[in-house]
Amino acid sequence: MASDDDMSKFFTTITPGAFRALQQSKHGVRVVPLDATWYLPNVAKSAVDEFKRQRIAGAVYFDLDKVASESKYPHMLPSLQQFKLAMDALGINKDDKLVVYDRQGTFSGPRAAWTLSLYGHPKVYVLDNYLAYESHGYPIDDSKVDNVTPLPASDYEVIPEEEFKQNYEQQVIEYDELLKLVEDGKVGSEVILLDARPHARFTAETPEPRPGVKSGHIPRSKNLPFPKLLNEDKTFKSKQDLVKAFADIGIDATSAEAFLGPHKEVIVSCGSGTTAVIVKFAIQNVLGLDVPVRVYDGSWSEWGDKAPEELVVTGEA
Repeated sequence: MASDDDMSKFFTTITPGAFRALQQSKHGVRVVPLDATWYLPNVAKSAVDEFKRQRIAGAVYFDLDKVASESKYPHMLPSLQQFKLAMDALGINKDDKLVVYDRQGTFSGPRAAWTLSLYGHPKVYVLDNYLAYESHGYPIDDSKVDNVTPLPASDYEVIPEEEFKQNYEQQVIEYDELLKLVEDGKVGSEVILLDARPHARFTAETPEPRPGVKSGHIPRSKNLPFPKLLNEDKTFKSKQDLVKAFADIGIDATSAEAFLGPHKEVIVSCGSGTTAVIVKFAIQNVLGLDVPVRVYDGSWSEWGDKAPEELVVTGEA
């Protein structure tokens, strides 16, 4: 696990036991559980309704679809001001230690934690994971609530615009830049592009969960379904097992140099920029590789809508 000094750059996992110890510590810093549960649009569940029925005691609900820009594509990253307003409404302060979880185990939590880290929150943890926390019998609050936060409104201190811009450029790629990389033949030769969606969606054997979105994948991308990075209980795999998962798609993850080979960087994508972060997290945080990884925020929701037909590939890669 990273030290607090490292947390300004990275978020990290925390076990249920370590989370309970953190909650019970007497250091005077507030520890806030943050429920970031989110479901695909073809799943008939409401994460916010579940939160209002049951949650980790003291939790706030971080809605990926609301802490977002006003885009036609789902939960695209918000502006710095939109992020501040969301934190104000939730009652989050800059010095809070945030422990992010999602009720599915490991699905949307890493995206929320990465978002918080990207916008400069210094202490962010991902609970590894909620299912394990629940199975240990740790406190769950099942009182009914009407609000998504028990905290009073705050005045969140955002990072300077220039610092955010630098974070964004280092960690995010947009459609136009990726399109040029694909058209110039650089994906596969200079850039590794990993798609975290299920294999049947990657090959277009099954339709996308969003109506009207074409099926298939970006040319010369590699498919690495995010569950391959998780154990059966949906906790992150060990370093040894992650190395094997990457080896199965032809990537040597034993070192940063071996991982990149002749490539300059890694780009991760998925359906809407959510589970792509699980791949980024596995590379940089669990494996601890100093590899540049950018998230394609629009992911397939945007590419499948905007890309020309010849750049939507079906079948095996």
